[in-house]
Amino acid sequence: MKEIYLVVILAVLLAVVIAGFMYYLMKKTKLESEKLKSEFEELNKIYEETKNKFQYHMAQEAVMQKEIENLNEKITDYEELKKEYENLNNEKNNILNENSALKEKLSFLEKIEEKYQNLLEENQKDKALIKELQTKIEEEQKSFEEKLSIIKKSEEELKTAFENVANKILEENAKKLSNEGIKNFENILMPLNNNLNEFKQKVDKLYESEIKNISSLFNELKNLKELNQQLSQEANNLTKALKGDVKKVGNWGEVVLERILEMSGLREGEEFKREVVFKGEKTYRPDVVVYMPNDRIVIIDSKVSLNAYDEYVSGNEDALKNHLLSIKSHIDKLAEKKYEALVHNSLDFVLMFVPIEGALMLALESDPGLFEYAFKKRIILTSPTTLLATLRSIEVSWRYEKQAKNIAEIVKMAENLYDKVRGFVDDFEKVGDNLAKAQKSYEGAKNKLITGRGNVISQISKLKDKSGIKPKKELPNELVEIAKAEE
Repeated sequence: MKEIYLVVILAVLLAVVIAGFMYYLMKKTKLESEKLKSEFEELNKIYEETKNKFQYHMAQEAVMQKEIENLNEKITDYEELKKEYENLNNEKNNILNENSALKEKLSFLEKIEEKYQNLLEENQKDKALIKELQTKIEEEQKSFEEKLSIIKKSEEELKTAFENVANKILEENAKKLSNEGIKNFENILMPLNNNLNEFKQKVDKLYESEIKNISSLFNELKNLKELNQQLSQEANNLTKALKGDVKKVGNWGEVVLERILEMSGLREGEEFKREVVFKGEKTYRPDVVVYMPNDRIVIIDSKVSLNAYDEYVSGNEDALKNHLLSIKSHIDKLAEKKYEALVHNSLDFVLMFVPIEGALMLALESDPGLFEYAFKKRIILTSPTTLLATLRSIEVSWRYEKQAKNIAEIVKMAENLYDKVRGFVDDFEKVGDNLAKAQKSYEGAKNKLITGRGNVISQISKLKDKSGIKPKKELPNELVEIAKAEE
């Protein structure tokens, strides 16, 4: 019988020790959980503020990009008129030496000269404005880099905070928790850490791409101007060589179009395709189909006739009328194909490409209503200069489309990350609830053990005194005194 009592006493003592140890462990874990929650809320607030600043910067940059594109178009017009002025001025000197019958052309040249001088003044103002915009872009780029540094620092601090807290908790409790408990805790923290790393990589990639786009903007403005001049010069050099040969004329138009496509930055097979077949009442095969980010397409058709234009350049004034008739004939034939109705996702107009800049400019100056005539038939007249600028704009829109997709992915990752963190906090709250329940159970067991009349410690102490048993280790005196005082 004494042995049974002894076993009971030892079991009770062991339970008391375990309960005390669990209470200490639960109390400490609860404090660390609350501290972790506070640190996370502060870091999340910093992240939201930085994200809002970045979105504002992106909107400002888009506005500035649009202003630069408008100014670039004005500079292009100025360069074209400057070249035309120089050519006409040389022609004026020759005409003055021939006869007085060419006074009308001289008057025309004087008007062009006046227009050139006006554009020259406007160009000087535009250059000053471009310089101011370039300064603003540099300032925005510097501000952008500073914000990027802040975001990266915040990400590193967030990641470090989570890793430090996780490592601290795991190290302090590694020897106290069971293997199963450690494994469950790691399963909570590791997905969160992985999401943070993936989120950081996406943000870094987006910011690097944006910085490259900003730094290449100045080069693109300069290159576009040089490419336009080069195209116009090459076209004029080959005009006479191709005179009268319709097949060679058509091939030359294709060569110029090919060159513009190469310089546009668009990729064949991705952003544009050649000779795509469309079938309606007849089979049509336009020269180029350009694809846009919004799932729309632009059709480019190359039409050219240099005979009448070359005759006019050679001095035959009557050839101007034939040149205008030839251009209108091309417009009418292209309008009859009705590409905009044949292709369901095409734009409401077709680009008619004239590969000789001077040929199109002469037609538009001689007949100011020609552009409107073509536009009413859903045809837009383009030269090498305007077509290259249009294709460059489409290429830029593709770049921003890709960036927009990256931003959408980052936002989605941020939402998922927030959900993960929210789940993490919920799990910690559950741990806190379980600790509270364990604390309550511990207090109940403690009360039964050392408080109240007939408590266990008091009874065991009396049993020891009366029975004369000699255990290997005595109960703590303080515990026994408290139990006796509660009797």
